[in-house]
Amino acid sequence: MPIDDYYQEYGPIQRRRAAGQPPDPDERPPREEPPEDRPPRRRVRSTARRSGALWLVLLALVLAAPLVLPYALNLLYRDEALPGVSVQGHPVAGMSGEAISASLDERYGAFLRQPVALVYAGQTWRPALAELGARLDTQTVAQAAIFAGRHGDPITRLRELYTLWREGLDIAPRVVVDQRALQLYLLGLSPHIEQPAQDAALSIAAARVVGTPSAPGVQVLVDATANDVLLALRTMRPREVPIRTRALDPAVADGALVAAQARAGELLASPLEMRRGDQAWVWEPERLAELLAVVPFEGRLEVRVDGERLSRAVEGLAQLVDTGTAEPRLRFDGGKVRIVEEGRPGWRLVQEEAAQQIASLLLSPSPTTRTLDLPVDRLEPRITAASLPALGIKELVAEGKSSFVGSAEYRVTNIKAGARRMDGVLIAPGEEFSFNRQLGEVDAANGFVEGYAIIGNRTQLEWGGGVCQVSTTVFRGAFWAGLPVTERHAHAFYISWYDRFGLGPAGDGQGLDAAIYTGVADLKFVNDTGSWLLMQAEVDEAAQVLSVRLYGTRPAREVRIEGPVVSNEARAPSQPVYVDDPSLPSGTVRQSDVARGGRDITIDRVIVQGGGETGRDTFHTRFRAWPNIFVRGTG
Repeated sequence: MPIDDYYQEYGPIQRRRAAGQPPDPDERPPREEPPEDRPPRRRVRSTARRSGALWLVLLALVLAAPLVLPYALNLLYRDEALPGVSVQGHPVAGMSGEAISASLDERYGAFLRQPVALVYAGQTWRPALAELGARLDTQTVAQAAIFAGRHGDPITRLRELYTLWREGLDIAPRVVVDQRALQLYLLGLSPHIEQPAQDAALSIAAARVVGTPSAPGVQVLVDATANDVLLALRTMRPREVPIRTRALDPAVADGALVAAQARAGELLASPLEMRRGDQAWVWEPERLAELLAVVPFEGRLEVRVDGERLSRAVEGLAQLVDTGTAEPRLRFDGGKVRIVEEGRPGWRLVQEEAAQQIASLLLSPSPTTRTLDLPVDRLEPRITAASLPALGIKELVAEGKSSFVGSAEYRVTNIKAGARRMDGVLIAPGEEFSFNRQLGEVDAANGFVEGYAIIGNRTQLEWGGGVCQVSTTVFRGAFWAGLPVTERHAHAFYISWYDRFGLGPAGDGQGLDAAIYTGVADLKFVNDTGSWLLMQAEVDEAAQVLSVRLYGTRPAREVRIEGPVVSNEARAPSQPVYVDDPSLPSGTVRQSDVARGGRDITIDRVIVQGGGETGRDTFHTRFRAWPNIFVRGTG
């Protein structure tokens, strides 16, 4: 027992209490001796324990209250935004997601309907958001507002709630843009805006020099405009965005045009005269203009001679300068060949050298006529009576025929004149025969008269009208001889004269004709037989048939045809065409052309040798539909 629990039962205090005396205040009262029994002591401890447990529960509730708060608020604001949440400055606490989305649609309705207007030079394009590759998803923004303060574990949620209470949370809607789609849209606008820079240009035709001034171009700056559109979309308000462009400077400015105009004018100031002996050919400035080309070069416009055009022009000149064959004219009769006209020296233009000299002279301006002595080779006859047996002319190789039944007198005259130029002509082995060179000048000196020929899109008076009957017949002879044809031009329109004998051994038909025009369109073929060929022409005026026969040594080959294949047939135009002619009295009307249909005709020539095909050539003819044409006098 503890010492403090021990005291005397009858001490001074007890005695005083027994005698009825008041207790001494300084005296310590005697401690009651606890009872001997222990159970009361256990009840005190149980009470203490219950009190401690209560405090622990209270402490747990105090500590758990903040953790429970987020879930309590979640129940209070079920499917609604919590306090402190706003969207771009507008509070949305207590609003459902649908309400927030509807509010945003109303607030940004104008922007959603018309986000931007793209403008340029008075033009306006109003694309929708989707066309720009952009979108504003109001439902996503509404979901973000609803889920604010509702993320993660309780501690995370408590932190978010604290932030909402102290600072609030403002959600900013964002426009999401696919920049590639935006650029593609702007690129689609570019063709409506962009213009290439127009260089100063110079055209020369019919001796007229026409200049076109330069003009700057326009290029759309796609990247810069796209950046401006992005900045405008961020405001989420309808905006007007100017389309950015830059000017493109022309490579050739007007100063170069002025210099080129002056240069071209100098070159066309005078004609060019070309001579061979007593003959002369003059190219007027109109003709010279066709040979010039204007080429941009390092910011300048250079006036040059077009080599290809000059080459063609010199080829045409050669057809006038050349005298044809210098060899004697022969005749094959009764299996023997004889000379019927002695050979005469001739001339042949040296084309390459002539082209160089003409180009040099053409680029040398002069106020007076520029003159050139043409370079020519003198041709001497090689064939004599003694050499005739060595020519190999012993049999008929091939024949071409055509009918000129119903031809006018002028046409018959020109056919006979053309046939005379071809009759008795020798073609050396490996030589390329040119119809126009052998024909020579189509003038009165060679027996030709004026007649109607197809010029351009109609028939009109021309020297030698009808001479194409001769070229067509010569072509047929070369065709059936299997000779390589190096140049041939079909007629532009159907001509009934060429149907008869048109397919040779295969009978009448279309597709084997040959048009010529001196200095422009020629008929050429090569003698590949290995021996000399003799061309012999015969005009049967009674039967009105022209025949061209080729004599020599027949090659061991056979010529066949496949076709003709006719396609793309078209009816003749029903509307007639009237051509004014001031040379005829006013009121005079004369039909010059009869309407004809159009078609394409294809014929294949097959060369067979040794039982097998050794060559194939395709000859294509396109006849254009032709209306009735009337000449109307206006004189």
